[in-house]
Amino acid sequence: MTGQPTDKNAAIFDIQSFTVHDGPGIRTTIFFKGCPLNCLWCHNPESKNKNSQIMFYKNLCTACMLCVNACGSGAQIISSDGTHNMLRENCKCCGSCLKVCCYDALKLCGKTYTVHELYEKIQSDIRFIKENGGITFSGGEPLTQADFIKDFCGLIPGIHTALETSGYANKEQLEKIIDCIDLFLFDIKIINNAEHKKYCKVDNELILSNLEYLYGKEKEIIIRLPIIPGINDTSLHFDAVSELLKKYPKIKKAEIMPYNNYGIAKMEALSIEIPKELPRVNPKKETVNKWLDELKKRGCGNVIISE
Repeated sequence: MTGQPTDKNAAIFDIQSFTVHDGPGIRTTIFFKGCPLNCLWCHNPESKNKNSQIMFYKNLCTACMLCVNACGSGAQIISSDGTHNMLRENCKCCGSCLKVCCYDALKLCGKTYTVHELYEKIQSDIRFIKENGGITFSGGEPLTQADFIKDFCGLIPGIHTALETSGYANKEQLEKIIDCIDLFLFDIKIINNAEHKKYCKVDNELILSNLEYLYGKEKEIIIRLPIIPGINDTSLHFDAVSELLKKYPKIKKAEIMPYNNYGIAKMEALSIEIPKELPRVNPKKETVNKWLDELKKRGCGNVIISE
């Protein structure tokens, strides 16, 4: 192993091996917890909070109540209607409930790793990804863990690295990792600032500034375009996206990321109220193709639909 472990640590909620949609080749994707945005349509709502959380899937619960007896903090309860529920404000994420749940209705989301521990965790993947793939840092917002990522990259020289980001971070965070990231998968959610603030809870001036910074540094960039029916599938948004892509002609490509309702079940498992504006069904293929056509007819030739 090259390099030395450090005492830095990070909260990670998932590690996926053999992914093929998060950069070139076969990859290992590492998902960090914590995000400064609060996008209404987030398909990884468990990534928003930087702390560990218990996810409760009611559809898998048999109401055996073993977790209620095991919980010492009063977080697992029997409601007045006789069903199992959670008082999240009491939960200490001690894991006692997980040990007795036989049906996977309860899941701990988020584990803290040191740089060295993460390296050991993914070490078996390296022989598969070293030549024709790489490692992708995702989240959440991985730039909140820039120091950790910089040190981790010091342990994997020669391996291609990608970072999937909202772009919402201080320049100092970007500067820490800019030389150890080969590819930036840069989300552009909404270009209109007021709309961005409405649906993502932060403005996008910093995001657009960081995109300009990375482009000026001649970094390889793929723009990712999450399109959400009823929110940003508008002519105004497609106009703005086309202008952005024309402004940065050396960007490798842009990928339409069609809305996926995968996050709704996770919101329910985290006791998050489902926003009424959120579509309950995924867009049809014809609709997604129409979005692509809207950008193509605006002169955007380097746009594809992400699989």
